Amino acid sequence: AATSVKQFKHWYPQYGGIFENIMKMNCTAEYDKYITGYKNHSEIDWRAGGGIYTALTQPVIDCLLENTSEFLKGSMTGAQILLGVMPTIIALLGPSHDEIAMLSNVGRRPLLAAGMALASPSAYFSRAFEYKSPAEILSKDEQRLTQWRPHRSMLLVSFLEYALVTAACYNVVINTLEVSRKTISSFSSDMDFMPNLWLVLGFCIHVFSGVVFRLRLRGWRVKEKKAKAIITTTEFVPCAAEGYSVRIRAFTETKTFLFLAWALSTFTILHVVFGTLVFASILFVGIKDALSIVGRYIAAVVICRVILMYELAGMRECW
Repeated sequence: AATSVKQFKHWYPQYGGIFENIMKMNCTAEYDKYITGYKNHSEIDWRAGGGIYTALTQPVIDCLLENTSEFLKGSMTGAQILLGVMPTIIALLGPSHDEIAMLSNVGRRPLLAAGMALASPSAYFSRAFEYKSPAEILSKDEQRLTQWRPHRSMLLVSFLEYALVTAACYNVVINTLEVSRKTISSFSSDMDFMPNLWLVLGFCIHVFSGVVFRLRLRGWRVKEKKAKAIITTTEFVPCAAEGYSVRIRAFTETKTFLFLAWALSTFTILHVVFGTLVFASILFVGIKDALSIVGRYIAAVVICRVILMYELAGMRECW
C-alpha cells in the first residue's frame, strides 16, 4: 500500500543538523526504501514493535535512534513529556465550549467565535456527564468591576479583536503544520497528519458544542434605540458597545439535549487524551524546540481567552 513520503526531510533547529547528518551517513538505504512509498507487510518487524501503521517509517526511525547519543535521547524524552501535557495545559488556560457558543449565539459574533475556536483546539472541560446552565456564564455580581463600554471607538476595538484573533489562528495553524512536517509521531508514524487531525477535531467539537448550546438557550443583541445604525450587523460590534442590550430565552431540558451534552463532555475529554497520545509520542524534537511549540499554542490561547472574557463581560453588563 502507498502512503505519504514527506517525512524525514525537515527538522526543528535544535538537533536538526545532527539528524540530517545521521540520515546522510548511516541511513541512506532505509530512507531510499522509505521514499518508494510502498509497504511490504511480510517485512514488518513485529518483534521490534512494528505494525501496519508504522511499517514504512520504522526502519528509518530505528536507524536514526541507533546512531543517536543517549544524551540526545534523554533530551527528546524531556521534550515528549512537555509536549504530552500541552493539550491539558491549553485546555485549562483556554475558553470552554459554552463560552465560545455564548459569543456566537447570544453575542451574535459567529465569525469571531469561529476564529477563537480554531485558535483554542483543546477546550476547558468539567467532569464527564456534568452540565451547568449556560446562563450562569452571564451571572451578575455587584462586586465586579464595571465594564468599559466603547461608543466612538467600538470599530477600533473590533478591528483590534479581529487582528489579534487572526494572528492567533495563523500562529496555531502554522505551528501545527510545522509539527506534522518536522517530526514523526511513534503513535502512528506512517501517518504524517496526526497533529493536523487533532486541530481539526478540536474545531469540529467547538462547532458541535454550538449546536448543543442552541438546544438549551438562544439569545441576541438589539439596539436600545430604534434609530438606524451605521452598522446593521452585530458581527463587527463589540458586545460591550454602548447602545446595545442582550436578550436571552432559555428552553426546558430535553432528553436529546442531555444526551448530546453528555456526548460533548465525553468528546472533549477524549480529544485531550488523543492530543496527549499524539504529542507525547513525537520524536526528534529537543527541549528548546518543544518550549517553542508549547509557547506558541499557549500564546494563542491566552490571547483568545482575554478577548473572550472582555466580550462576555460586555454581555453581562448589557443583560
